[in-house]
Amino acid sequence: MLALGGCASALERARVARDARDYPKAEQYYRTALTGDPVDRNKAAKELAGLKVTLAHAKLKKGDAAAAEKLFREALELDAGDDKAIDGLGRAQAEQGQLDAAITTLSTEGCGLCKRYLSVLLLQRAAKREQAKEMAAARDDYQKAQALVPDVSTALTIARLYDAEGDLEATLKAVEAAVPLIRDDDGPSQAAFRALREKGVLAAVPRGDVATIDRWLNLFPPGAGGDEWYTLQLRVTQQLHREGQTDLGLARARHLLGAKYESTLPAHRKADFERFLADVYRLIGVKFLREGKIVEADDNFRQAMEFAVDDNKIKLLRALAMAGLKEIAKAQQVLAALPKDTKGYNEVTAILESMVVHDKLGEDDLEGARAALARAQAASSEQPEVHVAMAEMLFVSPVEKLPRNAVKQVKKFGLVKYPNDEINRYGEALSELAWAREQAKGLGEGYLFRGPGIDGRMDNLERQIRSFYPFPVEFNPDSTTVLKLRGSGGEVVIKGPGDFEETVALPAGGSSEVTVREPGLVTLRVGKRTMVLVTEPYTKLSLEL
Repeated sequence: MLALGGCASALERARVARDARDYPKAEQYYRTALTGDPVDRNKAAKELAGLKVTLAHAKLKKGDAAAAEKLFREALELDAGDDKAIDGLGRAQAEQGQLDAAITTLSTEGCGLCKRYLSVLLLQRAAKREQAKEMAAARDDYQKAQALVPDVSTALTIARLYDAEGDLEATLKAVEAAVPLIRDDDGPSQAAFRALREKGVLAAVPRGDVATIDRWLNLFPPGAGGDEWYTLQLRVTQQLHREGQTDLGLARARHLLGAKYESTLPAHRKADFERFLADVYRLIGVKFLREGKIVEADDNFRQAMEFAVDDNKIKLLRALAMAGLKEIAKAQQVLAALPKDTKGYNEVTAILESMVVHDKLGEDDLEGARAALARAQAASSEQPEVHVAMAEMLFVSPVEKLPRNAVKQVKKFGLVKYPNDEINRYGEALSELAWAREQAKGLGEGYLFRGPGIDGRMDNLERQIRSFYPFPVEFNPDSTTVLKLRGSGGEVVIKGPGDFEETVALPAGGSSEVTVREPGLVTLRVGKRTMVLVTEPYTKLSLEL
């Protein structure tokens, strides 16, 4: 031990004792210095505080956190701003399970040394709070920890919690903060990012929020690009189309097929985008075709062919567009040049022939119309357009085998006032239209092969018939007539061809059904009232009596 002269100060004696590890004597001299020379007081306080911190850490290493806590507190009484004492006190409290108290201690303003350990404890408490379903408090701790020591896993955890709450914007902001922290060798963080990105992108699509979609897709941490990025872009285009934002989907797909991505777009994804564009343009064209907007339809078919040059189905559709432009003969030439096993070949053949039926009837060429109808039925008898052509044929076809006085009875008692007294097969025509509509509905909006302007043709024909034939008609699969009778009550006597006669009760507010086996001239009597109706096969009529 260095000998000191009699003039040595208490501070100097304290330092000598400290260096000699005589800590009790060192403290004794330091305390003396605290009451002595004002110049030495601050130095003595800080040095004694430092000594207490050293002794406290030694206690911590030996596992005596309570003793360490006492020493750290004594140090802080001497020097309240000692970062090492504050940090040590927090550690001692944490060792004793006093997590909240430790976080409070380490949160002391101005303690730069405390930040790292405070971040560790905040993460510990956040995990406990999350496990206890205290999500807001957990997120707050995660955010405080992240502000102290930025860490990618913490940032992604914050994003995950916001995502669980459904806060899309906060989730995206948290991910944006995490992206610069993701490293090349951090596979788990890359995977977590991609999962959040996919969910965020697909959540923004139904809202048509393209700005948010692009914010997500413009984030490029390591592991974020490549085929998975293009796959997500493809899903966005497809979902935009499904959500009715087809124009946005088309524009996006075309952009991704542009020069900017030519060198990085995988060949199989390029094919996917081209298939998407071809399919959508084709469907848009079909919709226009049904509506009779032929120029618009053909323009979309042409664009579809840009991306599916060898697709014979599109060539079939362009043939239909030609037919819609009154070039049926040219359309049939295009059809004849295609392989007969092309999907849709028979259906398009039937549609073109059904259009010939329409044109032939307009020229009063009944024989030509019948021949075309036979060819249409032979090609694809279940095609809705064939049934529309049949309805048009029935519209000009007289009901056969009526009694000689049928016209006279119909004029006097008839429920239908036939134009020019021509009793044609209007009921059957309506039945065929009803069947065609149901068949078209069953095929769905995505079905490709529909006749140009077919919806308008059905509407026009039905409107003509409804102007004098007011009864709702449904398709009846049997060659009988089903009468669905409604009225205010009483009995109805029905007489029909041959010896048919049936009496049915008509419940007030209800209905009764009668099947007439042989359609033809039918008489209905309700009390003293007599009514006459020409019934037709394959029909179900609803009559209000």
